[in-house]
Amino acid sequence: MIEQHFDPPIAARILGRVGAPEFAGRWIERVPVPAADAARRRVLLRGEHGTAIAVDLPKPAWLFDGAVLHDNGCRLLVVTRPPEPVMVIGLAQLTPADTLRIGHALGNRHSPCELSEGEIIVPVTDTPELASRPVLALGLAGLQLRFDHLPFAAQCPPACGAAAHDHPPQRLDHGSHLHPHSTHARHDG
Repeated sequence: MIEQHFDPPIAARILGRVGAPEFAGRWIERVPVPAADAARRRVLLRGEHGTAIAVDLPKPAWLFDGAVLHDNGCRLLVVTRPPEPVMVIGLAQLTPADTLRIGHALGNRHSPCELSEGEIIVPVTDTPELASRPVLALGLAGLQLRFDHLPFAAQCPPACGAAAHDHPPQRLDHGSHLHPHSTHARHDG
């Protein structure tokens, strides 16, 4: 028996958004990309029907939900953000000062988060108990906190946290994002 080897297509750029007119009438194979992998410049992915695709972007980009990675004229390989465990913090019953305290608590842990329709959404990367500990420790009256499975950071990178703001050990010069690091020196080293 002869084993066949096929090199996967290479996505060197995001071609567009799946709903665009130039992609009409094509069969769609969804390629699940969790938020933690969405900022990777180089990654090997597999679609829901087993099709492999190698992403090799020349510079970092966000693999958003609906991003077309490959178009062979008949079929599209399209990013989909799968649901993942998240902590959802309702802001409706909280004061602006309470919201600021929550932001500070999440920021101290470099937790990626997004603000959506009066809620802060944070991925649960360890356990729900550990994810909620810094927020619950604030003892805020009116705090509404729940856990769910939702697509996280589906359209753009998270507003803060490790995904957009990584601090390698003993290195404060990121080079790519535009803010001073003197304020980080107190908690990074």
